[in-house]
Amino acid sequence: MSAEPVDTPGTAPVHAAAPGLLDQLTDYLQLIRSQWRQQLQLLTLETQRAAESLVAICVLGLFTALLLLSSWVIVLLIVWTGLAALGWSAWQSYLLLLLLQLLALALCLRQIRYHSHFLRFPATLQSWRDQSPGDTDNKAEPLAEAAPCPSHPVS
Repeated sequence: MSAEPVDTPGTAPVHAAAPGLLDQLTDYLQLIRSQWRQQLQLLTLETQRAAESLVAICVLGLFTALLLLSSWVIVLLIVWTGLAALGWSAWQSYLLLLLLQLLALALCLRQIRYHSHFLRFPATLQSWRDQSPGDTDNKAEPLAEAAPCPSHPVS
């Protein structure tokens, strides 16, 4: 009788199945690498497009602001001319226009103050204050009621 080794499931060499598994793992890693490369290229292109769009928006916003400013000056000149036609003196017309400008400025500053409140994330901060570090019962108020919004100054 010859004493040849018999490969049974319990005595089969471990390295016999490894080449197939190693090939699959290598293929899988290459697939992941190629997908990451594609995602990175897409992200790069979209970032470039977003940067170009942001620059375009800033330039167009500046141009829009200049047009709006020049239109406002023309409106003020028309109002001043109309007041002069009604018999108002130049200093009275300037004073009225100055008062209107200051009133508009006050309204704008009031709106800025109102909207700046939300830059502090009031509801989030209030919900964090309501929960103590050891509190796990979540007894805090709902987020909509955590920090009441100040009343809107202009209706």
